[in-house]
Amino acid sequence: MSRTPLVALIGAGAIATVGSTMTLIAVPWFVLQTTGSGLTTGVVAAAETLGLVLSVVLAGPLIDRYGAQRASIAADLFTCVAVAAIPLVHHTIGVPLWLLVVLAFGVGAGRAPSRSAKQVLMPAVLAATGTKVSRGTGAEEAAQRVGDLLGAVLGGLLIAATSPTTVLLADGGALLVAAVLVAVFVRVTRTRGSGGTSYLQELREALAYLRRDRLLVVLGASNASANALTTGLLSVLLPAFGVLVWHDSTLVGVIIGAASGASVLGTACYALWGSGTHRWRTFAFCGLVSGPPVYLVVALDPAPVVLIGLLALGMLANGAINPVISAVKYDRVPEPLRGRVFSALHAVGSAAMPIGSVVAGVLLDGIGPHGAAYAFSGLCLLAALCPFVFPVWRQMDDVPAAQGVEAAG
Repeated sequence: MSRTPLVALIGAGAIATVGSTMTLIAVPWFVLQTTGSGLTTGVVAAAETLGLVLSVVLAGPLIDRYGAQRASIAADLFTCVAVAAIPLVHHTIGVPLWLLVVLAFGVGAGRAPSRSAKQVLMPAVLAATGTKVSRGTGAEEAAQRVGDLLGAVLGGLLIAATSPTTVLLADGGALLVAAVLVAVFVRVTRTRGSGGTSYLQELREALAYLRRDRLLVVLGASNASANALTTGLLSVLLPAFGVLVWHDSTLVGVIIGAASGASVLGTACYALWGSGTHRWRTFAFCGLVSGPPVYLVVALDPAPVVLIGLLALGMLANGAINPVISAVKYDRVPEPLRGRVFSALHAVGSAAMPIGSVVAGVLLDGIGPHGAAYAFSGLCLLAALCPFVFPVWRQMDDVPAAQGVEAAG
């Protein structure tokens, strides 16, 4: 049985992630380089974030109505045009601020539907290629994380070697390749949704389904808390330690790189050797090992080599968490609702990220970097203990016969 559709889908997701991550670096760099204004850079960044948030909330019904393959292709092409238009207009007639804001909004608006649509496509591709769910979701997550790493590195190197406009054109090319891969190689049949219902009715159906499934609700809450804590660590606490404690920005970069690399390795190990069974146990213990200890190690501030090694060991366990969550979602959400439900869960997780930054900033000013890291470790411990305390989490091991994805070997 050919694995070409699976390889193409995972490859398209990774390539789109590389392009999107390079854009996150290149757009603000371009604005600062051309305007020299921090305020303008902030306005453009806010427009991109607004586009991302709105698309996360609103794109789900469109994915279900028109199909995940079409939505994936359209989102990547839309983002490609928006990204490439910035340097093309800049080098021809010049790009005014209002147009730059509109294009940045478009760049943000295309990112979330692209990711959600590819996730919705995954179960059908796994079934068509006879791939185990644990292996497929692990490979998908590993590719996404590698894409994030490569995008950040390539974006920085290309900007240094060429210019932000060249990077933006490369971003557009990457997104075009991703769209072509899905269009040519990913062919799956789908269950059509109810075409006679309105957009708002379809949105209400997804929210009603979420309310009925307590496990999905707590998974969404868990993802939101994890995103908030991680954002607070990466955007506030680690930079604060770099400035106030370590006096070394390089160490911050090495820590983030080592942690990310270890997480990718953990995801790859789960994809290769994970059985896909005992999901609750895997999720609960990996969350306990990779969550509170990470913040505690930062707070204790050991020697750099020890710090990096312990963080890498903790994040190695983190790699299995997202593939397990994906497998649970594929099993519990019917195909006609996946676009809406996945987008709603993504929206909840994204909305929590700024909260983590704000809380970290308040704690930093109030009790200093070490105290803030201890507080985050305590908050993370409370979240990590929930799967052991509340019985609803054990439903992760249940596979609904009517709508589960076959774990073919």
